[in-house]
Amino acid sequence: MRRTLGCRHYNQYKQNVTINNNNSNNLISSLARPFGSDERLVSSVKSYENADKLKDEILRDNKDQSGIYRWVNNLTGKTYVGSGVNLAKRLGSYYNIPELNRNSRPIKDALLKYGHANFTLDILEYCPKAKLLEREQFYLDLLVPDYNILKYAYSLLGFKHSQESIEKLKAKIISPEHKEILSSTHKGKLVSEEIRNKLAAATASYRKDNPLTPEALANIKAKTTAREGVTVSVLNTQTNEVKEFTNQTEAGEFMGVTRQAVYNAIKRGSVISGRYLVTKM
Repeated sequence: MRRTLGCRHYNQYKQNVTINNNNSNNLISSLARPFGSDERLVSSVKSYENADKLKDEILRDNKDQSGIYRWVNNLTGKTYVGSGVNLAKRLGSYYNIPELNRNSRPIKDALLKYGHANFTLDILEYCPKAKLLEREQFYLDLLVPDYNILKYAYSLLGFKHSQESIEKLKAKIISPEHKEILSSTHKGKLVSEEIRNKLAAATASYRKDNPLTPEALANIKAKTTAREGVTVSVLNTQTNEVKEFTNQTEAGEFMGVTRQAVYNAIKRGSVISGRYLVTKM
């Protein structure tokens, strides 16, 4: 059951504001919660005792509203304070189980461990978007919530990743889809000649210091052959010498051109470098 509480906030947005409620016992039970001192420092505008059961009501009530919210663990009394430009959207993210699993945070881990049914969601206050940062910081300083790992609103200042998190970041594998998205964001951007030269020098230096092993080269060759699957012959029209290659990349290396150039020459029946005629076998 959602409770709309009579409350007073001594701040510039709510001066002795009271929201009427026909059941005065709700206010008494709210202010008498047996948890930490932060529970008694403020009273909320709205409170949802069972965040699982009241999910739809939470999202509906807070659509297009901006303000400050608090999660309260009904079993341990631990809390988390946050803010949202669109509270419905922000709060909705806490019900996205894959998202909770993907980005580990104390509040997310707690929601997964204890379940939304064991959490109360409080709307501490609604306020203008321009004041969210200020008001969130006010509650962070006042309540010192247990699940907040950052001391400052909208900031990573003072936050340090654990060694376990660092190792996970190092081992993270970017999917082909993610790579495509990253690549698309840079399409059409112009890179200066100076930057190109620096990148080329850095790449050359890395390859020099980290040469591929014979095993790695053989593996690359095998994968290339499997991928391309095209055996070609190269005729030197000037000497009538014929060479065979297991793939277009090797043929290109022999003639000093790219694989794409070999592909185009085969398709068009053209001669490469004025003397090489390439055909599929």
